[in-house]
Amino acid sequence: MLVRFLNETAEKVGREASKRPEVELEPIRAALARVARGDATDSDRLTLQQAAFDGALVVRSDGQSSATSILAGDATSPVEHGDDVARKLREFLLPQRPGRLPPMPQLFLIGRAGALAEIKRRMGISGGQPLHARTVVRGWPGIGKTTLVNAFAYDAQANACFPDGVLWTSLTREPAILSEIAAWGRALGLDGLARSPIIKDAVDQLTKRLADARMLIIVDDVWDAAHAQSFLQCAGQRCGVLLTTRLPAVAEELSPAPDAVYTLPLLREDDGILLLRLLAPAVVAGKHDACLHLVRDLEGLPLALHVAGRLLASEARMGWIVDDLLLRLRDGAAVIDAKAPADRADIEKQTIPTVAALLQQSTDLLDQHTRECFAFLGAFAPKPATFDLDAMAAVWMTDDPKPVVRELAARGLIEPAGGRFQMHALLVAHARSLLDP
Repeated sequence: MLVRFLNETAEKVGREASKRPEVELEPIRAALARVARGDATDSDRLTLQQAAFDGALVVRSDGQSSATSILAGDATSPVEHGDDVARKLREFLLPQRPGRLPPMPQLFLIGRAGALAEIKRRMGISGGQPLHARTVVRGWPGIGKTTLVNAFAYDAQANACFPDGVLWTSLTREPAILSEIAAWGRALGLDGLARSPIIKDAVDQLTKRLADARMLIIVDDVWDAAHAQSFLQCAGQRCGVLLTTRLPAVAEELSPAPDAVYTLPLLREDDGILLLRLLAPAVVAGKHDACLHLVRDLEGLPLALHVAGRLLASEARMGWIVDDLLLRLRDGAAVIDAKAPADRADIEKQTIPTVAALLQQSTDLLDQHTRECFAFLGAFAPKPATFDLDAMAAVWMTDDPKPVVRELAARGLIEPAGGRFQMHALLVAHARSLLDP
C-alpha cells in the first residue's frame, strides 16, 4: 500500500533495515511540507510515491492523532502531525482518475520498488519503446500480485503515460463478464451496455470507444485465459495491458511472447522483517531473532507475513507472551487458520475468507487423485520443500509421476527449480491441512 494507517506506534526499523538502500530524507521532508501547505507538485508526488514504494514513508495513527513518519535506515522521524496532513497526503498520493480504478490495496507495498520498475521497463513507461504492450504478472498465491498492480494504477509515471485513465477488473474463478464490461462502459459514459443481448455487442461498443484512447487496462486474477479475451479485445492500440494470474498455464496462454510474463519474486529477508516490524513493532523489537526465523520459515510470502504480523500485534496488545504463537506461526498452521487481510473480502457477502480458503481456490481445481498427491507432498515435505521426480514417485507410489507434476506446476502449486520442484512453505501447510480428517 502507498500509505498505511497503523494502530501501533512505529519503532526503530532496526538492524535488518540497515541493509536497505540509503534514503535521502530532505527531498521527502520538503515534499511533505509542500503537501501540508497545499502547493505540492507532480514531482513531489513522484518523490513521495517512490518513498512509499521503498517502505521509507508510512502514515501511522496512535488512535488519537495521526502522524506522518519517515522510516529510513535505523530511525523513524515524525515530520508532521494531525489528521488534516494525513488526509492531504493520502488524497495527494492517490488522486482520482478517469475510468474505473481498483480499490486501494490493504497491504504495505514493501520491497516492490524493483517489481514496479521492471513492469514500467517492459511497458515502456520509464523511457524507450515498450517491450510488451501486454504484460502478465504471475506468482505464488499470496505473493502480492493484486497489491502490486493496484498500486501501479496510481503510479505517477504510469498515469502520465496513460493520461486517459484506468480500466480495472478482477475476474475471480467465475466472473460475470458482461457485468464487468458494463461497469467499464459506465465509467466511460456508455450507459446501457448491460442490456446488450450478447457480450460481443457490448465489447464492440467499448472497442470503438477505446480505439484511440491511451488507457491502462488491468485484468486481475485471471483463472481461465478465455475469460480475459473480451477485455483484451476492448483495448485500443495505444492502451497498455497488465494482467495477473497465479496459474503458469494461463500466463503462457495470455502472453504475447514468452518473456512478456513477469514472475513476481518473494520478498527479501530484510524487506520481510521490515514488513513484520511495521505490523508488530513491539514484538519485533523484543523478539527480533525469533521474528527473523519466522520470516525465513514463511519464505518471504507477503500474505503470510501480513497475517502473522496482525496476529502477533493482537497478542502483544493483550499483554500476552508471544513465544508459543511464534512457534505455531513458523509451522504455518496458525497462518492457515487465520482470516485473510481485509482486501480479500467478498464485497457482496461482506465476509473475509481464511487463508486456507484462499489457497483452496487452487486445490479445488484439481481432480481427487491429483489433490491427494498434493496433500501427500505436504506430509513428507523436507525443509526447504524441494522434490525430485524419484522422491515424488516414491511418495505417490507410482512409476510415472510426470502427469501429476505437470498438473501441479500448471496450477502454480509447485515450481520448477533447477531439475527439482519447489513448494512454498504456506502451501506445504495447506497441503498438510488437506490430510486432516
